[in-house]
Amino acid sequence: MGNAKRYDVIVIGSGMGGLAAASLLAKKGLKTLLLEKEKQVGGYVVSFKRKGFTIDATGAFVGGCQEGGEFYQILKEIGAHEEIEFIPIHHIRNIYPGFEVHLCDGGFSSYPEALMALFPEEEKGLTAYLSLVKQIGKEVKSYSEITLIKKILFPFTFRNLIRFHRTSHREILNRLFRGGEIKMALHTLPITDPPSRLSFLFTAILISKSLMGGVFYPKGGTGRISKAMADSFLRSGGEIHLQTEVDQILIKDGRVEGALTKEGEIFQGPVVISDVNPNLLVKMLPFEFRKHFEKKIRHFEYSLSCFILYIATDLDLKSMNLPYFTYLRFLSDLEEEDRMFQRGEVPKNPTTMVSIPTLLDPSLAPSKRHLIKVLVNVPYHHQEAWGKGDPGKYSRIKEEFSQKILQQLEGKLIPGLRNHLLFYEAATPLTLERYTGNELGAMYGLASTPQQVGNLRPPHHTPTPGLFQVGHYTRPSHGIVGASLSGSFAARAILKKLHRV
Repeated sequence: MGNAKRYDVIVIGSGMGGLAAASLLAKKGLKTLLLEKEKQVGGYVVSFKRKGFTIDATGAFVGGCQEGGEFYQILKEIGAHEEIEFIPIHHIRNIYPGFEVHLCDGGFSSYPEALMALFPEEEKGLTAYLSLVKQIGKEVKSYSEITLIKKILFPFTFRNLIRFHRTSHREILNRLFRGGEIKMALHTLPITDPPSRLSFLFTAILISKSLMGGVFYPKGGTGRISKAMADSFLRSGGEIHLQTEVDQILIKDGRVEGALTKEGEIFQGPVVISDVNPNLLVKMLPFEFRKHFEKKIRHFEYSLSCFILYIATDLDLKSMNLPYFTYLRFLSDLEEEDRMFQRGEVPKNPTTMVSIPTLLDPSLAPSKRHLIKVLVNVPYHHQEAWGKGDPGKYSRIKEEFSQKILQQLEGKLIPGLRNHLLFYEAATPLTLERYTGNELGAMYGLASTPQQVGNLRPPHHTPTPGLFQVGHYTRPSHGIVGASLSGSFAARAILKKLHRV
């Protein structure tokens, strides 16, 4: 390895976790290399171009962007906070069987008021629910600033973190509320798990950390986020190699020594950070180092995947008074919907999440044109894995599903849509798996069950000295904010180890 290029840190994968870790370490003066198998950085947080339109691959909004918010703080620390203009999302509409919830100033903070007006009989339960969420949020913040005395007094200082560690969202909803409608409304979150399998602790952390302060859209598309972080990384002296896929993590005398690409190029470094799914990470390790990892990942439960439909139209959507974001649910029983998913089935009228980014940022499309993005949670194994291995069958299943979504959208939300299509394009779970490496096309990495929350999620350190892991398969959680925080936590651990804090 005498001719290998040498770095202080090598980061494999440029999702939010990898980008955050690389940017923070480069900012501290470490010679850092970022290796990405695709043509652009960002993982799920990317945009692509079609016929003059800028289209977001996945995300619809991000929280924690307000001054003082956790994502804002990470962007500020790497010098990227002024590179992105975040547009507050005000108009949100949730449509359920029998009722609707309208938000006019965005964020979870106004949501309880809307629910209180709809369900005055649930006031006591809603007050208790919000109180619990806020208490847990405070404890989590305190935990991130833990001192020796707090560690000694842990059972008293962090009572709720201990009390609700294994509690599902369903247990709390059933304990505090009588009606099924408010339970359904409170479970409308960026998750794929049903109430019985969703951690309440995770729910409270998600609300208090990412949603309470409002949600935002980055002007120019979600790809602006990853571009701004990558630009910051490069300004700090970092190096990015695109279309460079790692084949092996090199280990010598029990500790990390570098990385070998599929093209045979060797990069040497005493620290390697993995921002790839755990199964892929295991395959990169020498055989004798796989045993411990394989034992752990055998029990992991992944989140569901999704089907995404990207639509361009010449309809004047602005004049139709449509919101930026609409959550559209037809099936009242969330548990039955999940049972269908587990069987590889999709409801006749699936739950859809519709965003219209051109209502916030017209520059994403040509004049008088609009973009619509529809996201539907689906199982990876639907119709024998979407006709995998048979291109004709795959195209047919994808087209049939697209038509189902278009029909549903036209009938419930946007009349006349199918007569005003400029083009549409779809992404299946196989698409997500192929481009991002997320096994089974997992939308949120690990499922957020009580068995996979907090300290029960994989740590950033690994048993192999010098090898770290980040991303939505690790602590603290999924999403843009959660994955970015994972990178931040790992970077701090590395800097502390190197006495560079």
